[in-house]
Amino acid sequence: MTSPRLQNHPKNRLENSVPFLSRLWQGLPLQLFLAVVLPLTVLLLVVTFGSLRLHHQAMRSLVGDRNLRAVQAAAASLGKEIEHHKALVGLIASTVDSQADAAAYLGEIQPYLEGFRAVGVWTPDGTLQGAYPPSEGFPEPEREQIRLFLEGQNGQRLPGEVLFDVLGQEQGITTFVTAASSPSGRWVVGLLEAAPFFQQGLAGISGSPRLTVLVIRSRDQILYQIGSLLPVENLQEHPGVRNAGSGESGIDYFQTGEGEHVVTYSPVPSTGWVLMIEESWEEIASPLLQATQAAPLILIPILLIALLALWFVLYQIVRPLQALQGQAARLGQGDFAANREPVGGVPEIQHLQKALEQMSGDLQAAQDSLHEYIGALTAGVENERRNLARDLHDDTLQALIVLNQHLQRALRRRPEPGEEESLTRIQSLVQQTMTNLRRVVRGLRPIYLEDLGLVAALGMLATDDERPANLQVRFSLAGPERRLNPEIEMALYRIAQEALSNVARHARAQQAWITLSFEPDQVILEIRDDGKGFSVPAETTAYARQGHYGLLGMQERAELIGARLQVTSAPGEGTSVMVWVPEPKPGQG
Repeated sequence: MTSPRLQNHPKNRLENSVPFLSRLWQGLPLQLFLAVVLPLTVLLLVVTFGSLRLHHQAMRSLVGDRNLRAVQAAAASLGKEIEHHKALVGLIASTVDSQADAAAYLGEIQPYLEGFRAVGVWTPDGTLQGAYPPSEGFPEPEREQIRLFLEGQNGQRLPGEVLFDVLGQEQGITTFVTAASSPSGRWVVGLLEAAPFFQQGLAGISGSPRLTVLVIRSRDQILYQIGSLLPVENLQEHPGVRNAGSGESGIDYFQTGEGEHVVTYSPVPSTGWVLMIEESWEEIASPLLQATQAAPLILIPILLIALLALWFVLYQIVRPLQALQGQAARLGQGDFAANREPVGGVPEIQHLQKALEQMSGDLQAAQDSLHEYIGALTAGVENERRNLARDLHDDTLQALIVLNQHLQRALRRRPEPGEEESLTRIQSLVQQTMTNLRRVVRGLRPIYLEDLGLVAALGMLATDDERPANLQVRFSLAGPERRLNPEIEMALYRIAQEALSNVARHARAQQAWITLSFEPDQVILEIRDDGKGFSVPAETTAYARQGHYGLLGMQERAELIGARLQVTSAPGEGTSVMVWVPEPKPGQG
């Protein structure tokens, strides 16, 4: 048995402590702490405090880049507003000479004059002929300033040039003047209040109390100012103002008694002005830098919250929105039943789906109404064509036939040589007119279609001698022929007619083929060519925007008879137009 004295010996105390430390090290919590948590914590602290300088520089650049984008956008916005007012004044000047009463004309276009404090029409000698508002628009002191302004422009203006300048510089910049001369020499003058103009144009960047916003006309003249970081009396010595006169956008940093300031500037297009923003960026950056130091302490709860938020966003927002996006895409392609399956998600997404479902119902109803209208319109056009063709055939063509017979009788009576030549020439003109009239009648009313059916009509269409000589069209029939509903036959004939017209006008083809196939449950019409082809729009809604009005008309005719139309083409590979009419029955559509 060891005595207490030996147990307290330093050597024995060390030997007794080793097993305890060994067991402690072998425990998982300490291993995780010493091997993972502690090194990561030290690393995060080193990275955090070691990167303060980098954060400092990054925040400095971030504030500068942000302000530069803001000042560029605001300067461009001011420039666009100025160009808008100049264009409006120029348009009024180009049309005012055609108006008998200038004041009445300005009153008529009053809704377009919003933004102007006043607009007036002046003679070259400075006399006001008409104004809006008619009474208070141009007080007498301002009229004198405008007379002096116009007097300074005589002999110096360019034809069609629109001027934009400040008015009354010696009394402070409170008003802008926009002026343009009419072809008769009169001037149209518009006045803009400087303060409201700038307040509206700079509303997006002037809300912070830490900002100073300046619009500078020259180094010694400020048109507009918000904030007080920049003293007006030292304007010319200010480093940002000196560099802003270069005519380009830029960023400057300089030290002041309050810390480092960032100045961003950008020219206002077509004015010679410079828009400048000054800000003490350290007031923005300091709280963020302090928060950066404490970031490692909140990484774990932030990570857990982020994972929870990520799960919620993925399953309650992203996935339902993706499903809703797919439904909207199918709806855009004409599938009005695509959004009936619930997508779930947060209540806002469910409400959005209900609104989309209601909209699809309204859209379907509107499309049905439009199709009914187009169908009625198409039927009306075909009826008018038939009536016109019947009138031309029964009246005009018959009259020409009778006239030709009388000419033949006159020629058989052996007239004088001079008369015989005139009668022969007249007879030739009558016969040519009859030929042209028969061609017009065939175009208006395809008689072969009504009497002999679609097959005969397409066969005659393929042998039409009016198309280019280098284009050969072949017609082929597959399956047992049967008559269809007259509306279906007319629609298919018109589609083929339009397709061949496009081939003759645009395709530069040498051969074209018309194929009509009668199958037990459908009829298929195909028109293809070996021409140059083109890039077919992905959606039929783009036909009108890209000028393919013929394709749009064929698509509408196919939809009216419940058929499906497909256009296939590529540059250099020809074009194919196919129409499928489902389940046709004799005498029915």
